[in-house]
Amino acid sequence: MVNHYPLVKGDVNKGFAESDHIIEREYRTGFYEHAYIEPETVCATPDPTTKGFKIYGSIQNPFTTRRMVAAFMGVNLNQINVFGSALGGSFGGKDDIINCMACRVALLSYMTGKPVKLTYTREESIKESYKRHPYILNYKVGFNNDGKLKAMKINIIADSGAYSSQSFFVTWRSVVHATGPYEIEHVQTDIRSVYTNNPYTAAFRGFGSPQIIFAQESLMDEIAALCNISPLAIRKLNGFKQDSITASGQKLSKHKVSLDEVIDVAIEKSEYLKKLEDYKKINNKSERYKYGIGFACSYRGASLGAEGVDATSAIVSVQADGSVYVLAGLNENGQGLRTTFCLIAAEILGTKPKNVVFLEPQTATITDGGPTVASRATLTGGNAVIDAAQKIKNVIFNNIKNELKVSDINETIWANGLISLKEPKPGFEPVSFEKAVEKSFKAGENLSAYGWFKAPDVSWNEETGQGNAYFTYVYGCQVAEIKVDTSTGKIEVLKVTAAHDVGKAINKLGVEGQVYGGVAQGIG
Repeated sequence: MVNHYPLVKGDVNKGFAESDHIIEREYRTGFYEHAYIEPETVCATPDPTTKGFKIYGSIQNPFTTRRMVAAFMGVNLNQINVFGSALGGSFGGKDDIINCMACRVALLSYMTGKPVKLTYTREESIKESYKRHPYILNYKVGFNNDGKLKAMKINIIADSGAYSSQSFFVTWRSVVHATGPYEIEHVQTDIRSVYTNNPYTAAFRGFGSPQIIFAQESLMDEIAALCNISPLAIRKLNGFKQDSITASGQKLSKHKVSLDEVIDVAIEKSEYLKKLEDYKKINNKSERYKYGIGFACSYRGASLGAEGVDATSAIVSVQADGSVYVLAGLNENGQGLRTTFCLIAAEILGTKPKNVVFLEPQTATITDGGPTVASRATLTGGNAVIDAAQKIKNVIFNNIKNELKVSDINETIWANGLISLKEPKPGFEPVSFEKAVEKSFKAGENLSAYGWFKAPDVSWNEETGQGNAYFTYVYGCQVAEIKVDTSTGKIEVLKVTAAHDVGKAINKLGVEGQVYGGVAQGIG
């Protein structure tokens, strides 16, 4: 066995005794390949300056790669400089395997004294890369006649394959989310990952959540049918509300619990209730083709949570002409991080986005910002950019406040390249950002700043599975419409309506792209 995570809330035996009905169900999920457009590629070159190596490639987490290569080659971290390149997709797949490849090319570069590049064919990529964990999920659930959930006992086995890799982290996220976005008084969950002779498994988009969502949402539909109530009604009855208590005992009071809202939007935009009746009528008349519509809900902890300390870095540097550089301790994996960070810096400084450039990161120029995983890049990295940009903004303000005739930066507005006042006096002229920068440089000010953001504290008890697992959560609901050819078994997805609470959408186009991509990958 690789690991075991228990979770206990209340008394499941008491909950089952108080239930009108008890059912047991088993669900299974399989291996899945990431299938990114670009296969793995990595290059190492000798670095005479550090007597180490420069590493380039399709690397999801440059600092992790640096740590692995340094340990493998027996050198210090400052002798390995990893350059993160724009990736042709990763979805969690270019982590462990890239680190192994980087170690190989570093060793070959050391032995030959020359640059060495290794690029996999598609066949090699599929053979050597890890997959999503297959799960066997057993649920025993007690509920009342009205569909109210009383108790849930969950046993899950995760196939880790021949190596442990990231099973510890994947299954921890699963134990937190195993009951879905539903409040249940009595819960007992046990999840174990085990070694097998299968290919090894690790990170894949969703990271321990898709398997849980499939099982839990299937279960909710079955319970609704047994209670003769609608799938919508059972989710509204049991779903998280503000101040609900999760299975891990966390009170959802420090963020907006928007489950009901995303359900309402998805149901309305998809015309779920109308189509449910329409498809019933069509199916009564059609023998070969059958139509269906259904929906599922999710909640997900954002950031690393209690898996580890969650902190990251950023650098913002304003040049003499008012143009801006942004560097980050996180990597662009195709999710739009570069655009988002530039937009954040531009908004804080009040300059135009076209004047902000994102520099490709390298591990030698910025502090380790942690891995680009767990929906944490915008949340943590964006706050680090804000921290750095705000420091520079304060310096600039101190050099122009006499000209503005105000003493508090909160009395000013920074937008569209101009610095103005919230309550301008007659004859007031806004100051251009470029002029303010020029004045600051002439005063000998430093307009570069390091930004740092550490996520709020979380907690976890390994023995009981109780604690505040994440400092915030996001909620979603998706409605799917399908057509089934009963003579061949072919299933066609006609439409998916997705509603997600993403907080503040900084780059709307990027957010939409993430949702479209997630839906497409989910369909397969």
